[in-house]
Amino acid sequence: MNLGLSHISLSEIIDGNTLNFTAGHVEVIVYDSRKISTSQKSVFFALKGLQKDGHIYCQHAYEKGVRCFVLEKAIELPNDATVILVEDTLYALQQLAQHHRNQFSIPVIAITGSYGKTTIKEWLYYLLKDDYKVARTPNSYNSQLGVALALLELNETHELAIIEADISHPNEMDRLEEIISPTLGVFTSLGNHYAEHFNNQKAHLNEHLKLFKHINFCFILEHYSSPFRRNKIATITTHSEEWRDYISSNEQFPDNKALCLKVAEFFGVDKTLLKAKMEKLPTLSGRQEVFEGIQDNLIINDTYNIDIDALEQSLEYQFASKERNRKVVVLDLSFVNKNRQKEIKQLVERYQPDAVYYIEEGQLPLALKNEEDALILFKGSFRSNLSELVQRFKNRKHETWVEFDLKAILYNVRFLQSKLQPNTKTLVMVKASSYGTGDVKIPHFLQENGIDYLGVAYTDEGATLREQGVHLPVMVMNTEKNALYDIVRHCLEPTIYSLAQLSDVIDFFQEQGLENYPIHIKVETGMNRLGFQKETISELITLVKNTQCVQLKSVFSHLADADNSDSSYTEEQIRIFEQIKTQFTSEYNAPIIFHLLNSEGILKFAAKASYDMVRMGIGIFGYAYNTPGLKESIRWKTTVSQLKEIVPGETIGYGRTFTASEKMTIATLRIGYADGFRRALSNGKGKVFINNNSCPVVGNVCMDMTMVDVTNLNVQPGDEVEIIGQHQTMLDFAHQLETIPYEVMTSISKRVARIYIKN
Repeated sequence: MNLGLSHISLSEIIDGNTLNFTAGHVEVIVYDSRKISTSQKSVFFALKGLQKDGHIYCQHAYEKGVRCFVLEKAIELPNDATVILVEDTLYALQQLAQHHRNQFSIPVIAITGSYGKTTIKEWLYYLLKDDYKVARTPNSYNSQLGVALALLELNETHELAIIEADISHPNEMDRLEEIISPTLGVFTSLGNHYAEHFNNQKAHLNEHLKLFKHINFCFILEHYSSPFRRNKIATITTHSEEWRDYISSNEQFPDNKALCLKVAEFFGVDKTLLKAKMEKLPTLSGRQEVFEGIQDNLIINDTYNIDIDALEQSLEYQFASKERNRKVVVLDLSFVNKNRQKEIKQLVERYQPDAVYYIEEGQLPLALKNEEDALILFKGSFRSNLSELVQRFKNRKHETWVEFDLKAILYNVRFLQSKLQPNTKTLVMVKASSYGTGDVKIPHFLQENGIDYLGVAYTDEGATLREQGVHLPVMVMNTEKNALYDIVRHCLEPTIYSLAQLSDVIDFFQEQGLENYPIHIKVETGMNRLGFQKETISELITLVKNTQCVQLKSVFSHLADADNSDSSYTEEQIRIFEQIKTQFTSEYNAPIIFHLLNSEGILKFAAKASYDMVRMGIGIFGYAYNTPGLKESIRWKTTVSQLKEIVPGETIGYGRTFTASEKMTIATLRIGYADGFRRALSNGKGKVFINNNSCPVVGNVCMDMTMVDVTNLNVQPGDEVEIIGQHQTMLDFAHQLETIPYEVMTSISKRVARIYIKN
């Protein structure tokens, strides 16, 4: 988001009354003080919800550096804060979104309907993204607030926008139609169960149709033609049969896929490519995601919402399936009012499932764990913890997994940020699949929690983030000449570390007709890896100043020894960087972001060297050295496969490197060096914990299995085994391997399941 508005312009756009004024500009909208990680050029909208009033968090926002506030009532704030009074802060935010949307003349597709909106939006993005630069609603931002936030993400690079909109009360759609101002529409469905605030189904439908009153035409399924014709809305119709060569007869959501294909065809996507893409449509987590479960169950994970129409769609799919005869429904009604609960239960009863279980106080019923060979539908609100409970039923064919505690990760981010100087931005490195934690989940989590920048090592890592919906600025540390096209295509920001490389980049950008494309400059201060030497900086600055195709976004360097108790080398690096900074600021007359500190550097040198931004890495997972205050966030586990009794004289494993001197009980674990449990842990060098007991490795670690000594311990096949966790920390485990946490984390194989927990 980069709005580029002065405080005066903002006040005029939202019809505000400015009580106190200080000169400034607005680039970023914030409304949740917990998610403010940088306050540079931001404005805080104090929104009033059912349970919380944003006005009580103004002081917190001010302490984080915000200096512009949009309020419904006067709040005592220091004199350097601009305060703009409005009657309704949500309406003011919508006014701003409407103004911002009107700056763009690109096609805007608006999606509404009873269900399927987010699925269609994501599929349309996947089908169109290679032909167009597409802006789309993040997650399921389809409410009065969400639509405004989605529109504010539009920028000059976008060629097409896809915005979803939903309503729960009469007369809500008029406002959404005003601010979206769509040119095209997609109507997904009309459910049998109209929202509780509408008198009947027709009233609910008519409210949806208000979104399309000024569009050119709407893409619909053929059987919805009548109401559109009555409302004089032009349509393009389709049905799944029209696309039978693209959609197999047994696929989920054939109507949704037909709509997506029709829109993609309209926008000129090659039909041959369409067919190939349809085979790889992404699965949306929590929306009828199907996977193999434990005890030969098949799981339908539909835990995003508990809307009645969506529930009926899920039940229809479940009971039409022939994959399991036994049908089981699991419901979490924690966030459903009593009238709706009654309707939901009546609907489920109509299908006559073999069993129905209810989640109470976030706990699974014990009897559910005994279900075998059943097709189990899990249905609940995204606000509950059901999506996490479902993961316990996933069949890990390879029963080795890593758990990531998202709450601990967020705590570590905030802890590190608390050490920084005001207005310092936060970049988090997510290279090497976020240090082995997974390609997508952690970057999305960081994006949702106010991080300013992400960093990757190579272009393909950044491309993966873009393809998975990450919209934050992404800095590429190792810019390869043959990857420049993909850098531009995915709006990534390259790092430059030599004059020859800079020349290649400028030549390419000029060929592409680009102007002011952001680049980052790495300078050498003592790491002696990559970076401009001090004596070449004047030539570098001259070269950048004499071309219009690049914009110098940041200058940075890398600390080589920040975790050393002797800080003299780092102090010297800071001194050199300070000299380089002075040279840039004196010879280059545009704003530059300067950054130097990594996680360890933040903890020791934030007071003197925070500069404009810092780069967090493994510290967010809790593994910076000599760092009290961080929380460990990773638990690595496996299970016991088999037990064996060994008599004296028998040998164990490849190479027969271990010979029993007495009677022993050996447990074979489902983990080996192909999982990252390295062979160096063989013959007592490594250990694990089973039922709180330390169990040393015996014999050589195999590719897929490891044997440990469990003599005289109460251990059974299937018991959980801790590799890293409560009894053995990441640092303990790294010490056994004579390495560092970085290597441990990035060495955990991709075949090891990743589970993300937010307690």
